[in-house]
Amino acid sequence: MEGIIQLFQEFADNMSLETSGRTTESDEVFQPLLIKFQQARENDDNHQDLIRQTIPLCNEFIDTVEKVTFTHMNDFQNCLELLRHIESIFQIMLFIEDEKLLTREILFASLDLLSKPQIHSYLNNDKHTKLPHKEVYKCINNLLLSLVHDKITLAPFVNTDSTTRKYTDIFSAMYKRVKRDLQFSIDIEQLTVPDNQTTCFILSFFWNLSDRTVIVPWLLGIGLVESMLECLKIIEIPSETAQQIISIIHNISRHDEGADEINKFDGLLILKNIQSNSSEALDDLNNLLISMAIALLSTSKQIRSDNKRMNKILNQLLQITIQAAETEDHRGEYRFHVSEPLTVFSKLFVDDHSLEYVLSHAETDPQLDITSTINLFINLFMKFRNAFTEKNQLEQFTCTALLNILWSISFQDRYKTKLQQNKDFLNAINSLAIDNGEKIVDEYVSRSMESMTKAANGILYNLNEISDGRKTDIVDCHLVPNSGGEKPMIMISYAHGNNPFCDKLLVELGKKGNLFGIWIDRNYCSSNEDLWEKIALGIKQSNLILCLLSQDYYN
Repeated sequence: MEGIIQLFQEFADNMSLETSGRTTESDEVFQPLLIKFQQARENDDNHQDLIRQTIPLCNEFIDTVEKVTFTHMNDFQNCLELLRHIESIFQIMLFIEDEKLLTREILFASLDLLSKPQIHSYLNNDKHTKLPHKEVYKCINNLLLSLVHDKITLAPFVNTDSTTRKYTDIFSAMYKRVKRDLQFSIDIEQLTVPDNQTTCFILSFFWNLSDRTVIVPWLLGIGLVESMLECLKIIEIPSETAQQIISIIHNISRHDEGADEINKFDGLLILKNIQSNSSEALDDLNNLLISMAIALLSTSKQIRSDNKRMNKILNQLLQITIQAAETEDHRGEYRFHVSEPLTVFSKLFVDDHSLEYVLSHAETDPQLDITSTINLFINLFMKFRNAFTEKNQLEQFTCTALLNILWSISFQDRYKTKLQQNKDFLNAINSLAIDNGEKIVDEYVSRSMESMTKAANGILYNLNEISDGRKTDIVDCHLVPNSGGEKPMIMISYAHGNNPFCDKLLVELGKKGNLFGIWIDRNYCSSNEDLWEKIALGIKQSNLILCLLSQDYYN
């Protein structure tokens, strides 16, 4: 943060020299605020009180700036003193790590301050905002971004946070500022953007925000994804800016809706072109980030049609997994947590080729065989098996990914015995197969993953480790109302030429209406307007899709 204040001090010193000979009086508008900040600092031992006193003062400071004419050197000095107060308070906030709810409060309060119209005017380069005011807003903006950049990594989020659109305007102003600055630097053939500090802070902010997958929806539908992809096409790849943007794209690709939006703007093709055409310029980290994003953005068909590229990616991912498995914090090269490659594996292993390649042919150091690769996943699972009792969100997510990977392995007859022979593994799976109501509360889980309980039951089912009675329970698990009282939904997919049969089926299913609901187009699609959107929503809301296959269906 010191560098932020230093830049403003240099500006203030220059402006003070220009105004030193003037006879105008200082506005003295900042004086009451200085007193309030000094009084608040007297309570800096009590973090909660300090924060709740100073956040409103920061808000008041931003509103006060526009009232100052900055025609006297004292105006600059008083402003600088206030900014130093704010910086020192923010420094205290940076060291608050254990108080999760307070960290969350700081984060959202800071985002509210960033959303003020004065910050918008700075980011939008409003011509009506005078230079001194712009410099103050720039300083405040960058101080807040520096604080938020840190708090995002520590603040707890809940799933309902993903639906808020409160900060859409400020996020839009931020990415547009980056795009405008990058385009300007290219137009004037300059390697760095004019306001590089702000650009770096904004991109670092988006980088950390997108790393919290549960709130990636904040960044969707506002133009950011399209803008970042466009920036990748015009900037120099071997640059800090390129790495930040590539990291943002990779993070967004981990969210299903994020992947959909990236693909909407040909992100997969753009990333493949960068990897193919700029291979010499790409360092290992950027190449790996692009590889993981490509894997997450690809369909099974695309994966099979691009085996050479995908096999290289699978080699990299397995190598990171091996490295991370050996460290205490489960982080491998470039500090990737083991959940990163596991997330990709959980998606790719639905494709038999990817699963077969990783287990039997992947090239790593040390070189693994089938048994040691399967044991790698089993041993990792055994390390994370208690995640649901310890309430560790990242470990819960990792455990869920591992269960889905092991479930995919259990479908293959040639690998089943290697799972069945490990009695400790089977005991652990059995303990998780009982639905005890534990849920991942704050972490996002991809639609390519199933819940911990379902994956555990699926493994036992495939390994013939459960009784016939339990098998029936598992097969029928979607037909049992959940604990929240909401009935599961069955979607019926059929050809209209089979209406008579469909009618009979509806009558029979209706007899079990107390157990589940029925989604069928005739009830939910009253017109052709938004037909496919409604069907897509029906698919998303349904627990089971029942397809009535016939010649008419295929036609």
